[in-house]
Amino acid sequence: MDAAIKAFAPEGVNVWWETLREPNFERDDSLLAMPPHGDHGWPRGAAGVPCGPFYVKDCSLFGFAMFNASIREQRPAANAINRWVTKGKLKARIDRVLPLSQAAEAHRLQEEATVLKTGALAGKIVLKP
Repeated sequence: MDAAIKAFAPEGVNVWWETLREPNFERDDSLLAMPPHGDHGWPRGAAGVPCGPFYVKDCSLFGFAMFNASIREQRPAANAINRWVTKGKLKARIDRVLPLSQAAEAHRLQEEATVLKTGALAGKIVLKP
């Protein structure tokens, strides 16, 4: 995937939105553009942020937890996301679709991929009733 990102954006991407439980900041930094465009968002609680690479690129790091925002604060973001999905500008990366009866299997797969770092998933799991 890194090769595809570099082919698409040889100078680096302007924004990297990190959603991994344990981010790989060295990798992320290698994909960021030089100033004034490199911004990086990561989940609150991320530890071990290597400041050096971000410092020399003059990048910004932003952290947040969505659940700290009120419904009123979340509404504009939700509306924008819905518009982008409707227009085909934003697509969720789905790894697999499972019936609701396999919810336990979905939890097992998620735990394997995140806690055990097996790399078993390359996107979200969708449960269908």
